[in-house]
Amino acid sequence: MKTAKTKTIGKLLTACLLLHFSTTHAQFRPKTLRVGFLNESMGLPSGIKTKLPIHPTVTIGTDFRVRSGKHWQRAFGADFYYYYQRSSEHALMLDASYRLGYKFNFGLQLNLTTALGYKHAILTGDKYKLIDGEYQKVSHWGKSQLNTKMGIGLEYPISEKYSITTDYKAMVVAPFGDRILPFSLHTFLGVGLKINLQN
Repeated sequence: MKTAKTKTIGKLLTACLLLHFSTTHAQFRPKTLRVGFLNESMGLPSGIKTKLPIHPTVTIGTDFRVRSGKHWQRAFGADFYYYYQRSSEHALMLDASYRLGYKFNFGLQLNLTTALGYKHAILTGDKYKLIDGEYQKVSHWGKSQLNTKMGIGLEYPISEKYSITTDYKAMVVAPFGDRILPFSLHTFLGVGLKINLQN
């Protein structure tokens, strides 16, 4: 049988847990919404910023934790990507990202970004497999891969709520097929819009 002391301890523990979860929820509520439109290219980063043909990429992301000072800003968030590389694949990616930014006195912010995430690649066209001495068409539900990204970007506020952005990112993906290299290299270049959800 529960005593009054046990009930009081139970209520205090419940109150502490509720306070902890409400504080955690407030810390991890989305602070920003980021939308971007980029071009994906396979290969090493180069001085040629736009490589044709265009392989469209759409990204949507948010920052859950943002720490800002007079000039420096740190943000931890998540990003979702979709891109279409017409010669090889459709890809869906979900990344955890970290951004370090420096804001100049005239408003322009320089950002360095790193990310680590999951990539699901779905091959374009038909897939064939050698079965009983002949190639037969088979289903392909996609391939799981690990990706990591590093990038540099610029951000400029056009109001308290909206900022325009531009980003250049390099990505390494593994494992990569049955080729000589166990990984593939990609680059992304594009523009976007950042919305401050706290204003």
